[in-house]
Amino acid sequence: MKKKSFLIVLVFLIALFLIKPNPLYNIAKQKGYKALKVIVYYNNIKPDKDSDFIETSHFIINGKSTEKTTVEELGNLLEKSYYLIGDEFNYYPEKKTPVIVYGSMEEFWNQNKSLDGQSVMGLYHLGVIHLVVPEVFDMDLDEYEKNGPVLHEYTHKTVDDISCGNVEIWFTEGLALYQEYLNYGVVWADGITYEKQYTMEELRKDFLSLDSVQAYKQSLIIIKDIYQNEGKDKIIELIEELGKGIVLDDALNKVGLEIETLEGK
Repeated sequence: MKKKSFLIVLVFLIALFLIKPNPLYNIAKQKGYKALKVIVYYNNIKPDKDSDFIETSHFIINGKSTEKTTVEELGNLLEKSYYLIGDEFNYYPEKKTPVIVYGSMEEFWNQNKSLDGQSVMGLYHLGVIHLVVPEVFDMDLDEYEKNGPVLHEYTHKTVDDISCGNVEIWFTEGLALYQEYLNYGVVWADGITYEKQYTMEELRKDFLSLDSVQAYKQSLIIIKDIYQNEGKDKIIELIEELGKGIVLDDALNKVGLEIETLEGK
């Protein structure tokens, strides 16, 4: 029954991508996305065979080829992020978030084959947070907390929940990087400058094909600029409007942000 439900949802989502976008399309797409997240959620809240499984107040964690103490330490960092990001966005979900912790890149690649060969510290996808342990990157826990993926990926989870998945990549990446800056003073690509800036259209339409360091840096600058000039409440208002199924251009206009003011940042 679960396989049949998954197939129906998947076919529904594929069909949605073939429809010309409009407000009803956006809302239907969000409903399909939400249904898919429910399936993925229930597939990731049970103990995996031969895994270190723990539950914290707000997370369900499966550790693959990991030390249980490491899983517990990351659980503590996740709980800290829950309250830091919860305070920022006034969002404290009661349902526990599934997390998978990997003791090696091989374990991570085996689970996330589309990223095979890429050195990835963390990933958020369909309601699930994926983390690779600090030891893989020769980091101690303190360095991993400040420069690692925990706060970053939980920010993605929060923004995804509030926007109901209706969020552009540059926007959620900029928000996650800004939370690293706000909470830990970490500035992505600090000191690196570029003669030619990506346009807003390039960031919105071609983010994944752009130079990642520059694209992430510009996204951070844009979000930081909005925070400093408009304030946190404007950001939250924008995300909430996105959660209603409104396209980004309309949401920006509704909350009083002109897309043109973001050009060239």
